[in-house]
Amino acid sequence: MAQGTRKKKVLFVCIGNMCRSQMAEGFARHIAGDLVEPYSAGTNHSGVLSKDACAAMEEIGIDISRQYSKGLGDVPLDEMDYVVTMGCCSASQLCPVTYAGEKIDWPIEDPVGRPMDVFRRVRDDIESRVRQLLETIWRENTISSDENT
Repeated sequence: MAQGTRKKKVLFVCIGNMCRSQMAEGFARHIAGDLVEPYSAGTNHSGVLSKDACAAMEEIGIDISRQYSKGLGDVPLDEMDYVVTMGCCSASQLCPVTYAGEKIDWPIEDPVGRPMDVFRRVRDDIESRVRQLLETIWRENTISSDENT
């Protein structure tokens, strides 16, 4: 990252903040922790982290077991550059909170209570989407840095 360029803050939101948004936060931190400051939260956070989500991520070498379930009031919403809702809570429906950043909605199924193969499929879908988002952020930072020099 160019000197003087701050990390972009990215919030991943799902309902319980126990699976999808937690996996997305883990991917963002693992892949590009030097580029972004990732957060996750739930519109109705469960207070627990899914053991199956942890196991699915551990299978590919990413440990999210130290993350914890948070609500929207537990993160600095007004500081976010990007807010990604995860197929369950579009900003106009279940997330009636004002965000400072760009809003993105990803249609991702909820794996809670489903077999491990569903968790793996959801994990892989989230990884692909997080990588695309990070590429977009990287390009935007590069263009912004070039314009400031």
